[in-house]
Amino acid sequence: MSPRISRLLPSPAVALGLAAFVMSATGLAVAAIPDSKGVIHSCYAKSDGALRVVSGKKCQAGEKKLSWNKQGAPGKAGATNVKIRRGSVVMHYPPCAYIATNVYDCNAPGNDGTAPCNGGERATGGGYAQPSDGVSVTISESKPSPTSGTPTGWTVATFSTSTSSTSSTHADTVVPIYAVCAAP
Repeated sequence: MSPRISRLLPSPAVALGLAAFVMSATGLAVAAIPDSKGVIHSCYAKSDGALRVVSGKKCQAGEKKLSWNKQGAPGKAGATNVKIRRGSVVMHYPPCAYIATNVYDCNAPGNDGTAPCNGGERATGGGYAQPSDGVSVTISESKPSPTSGTPTGWTVATFSTSTSSTSSTHADTVVPIYAVCAAP
C-alpha cells in the first residue's frame, strides 16, 4: 500500500472506536421506543397509509400522529369457580360368542355418555380417559354438549368394542368422561 493511502485510513483502534460509537448511538435511539412511559409513537401517512415508528412525538406534513401503549385496558375477571365434573360411557356386553374352550368373543355396541355441569355452570372443556379394565375403546366423538348455545356438559361417544373373555359374560366397560365447568 502506498504511504499516501495509509495516511488516509484510520488506525484499527480508531476504526473500532468509531464502530462502537455508531452502534451505541443506534442503541440509544432504539432504546427510546417505547418511551419512558411505555408509549409507542408513530406517524401515519395520509396519502398512502405508510406507518413509521418514531422516537419523538412530531410528524411530518401530511402525516397523522398515532400513539399506543404496550398494555391494554384490563379485561373482565374470569371465572373463579372452576370444577371438574365426572360422567361415563358404559359399554354393556350382551352374551359373548363361544370361539373355543375358555375363549369367548364379546362385542359391545357403541354408546355415548355425558359429564354434566351443575346448574349455572358452563362447560369450558372436557375429555375422557381409557377404561381401567384394560379394554381398548375407540372414541368417535368428544365434544361440548349441546353443540350449539351454551355448553352445559361434555359428551363422549364410542364405536362398538370387541374383546375376549374366558367366560360367556364380560363385565361392563366404563369410559370415564370429564367436563371442565365454570360458574361465570
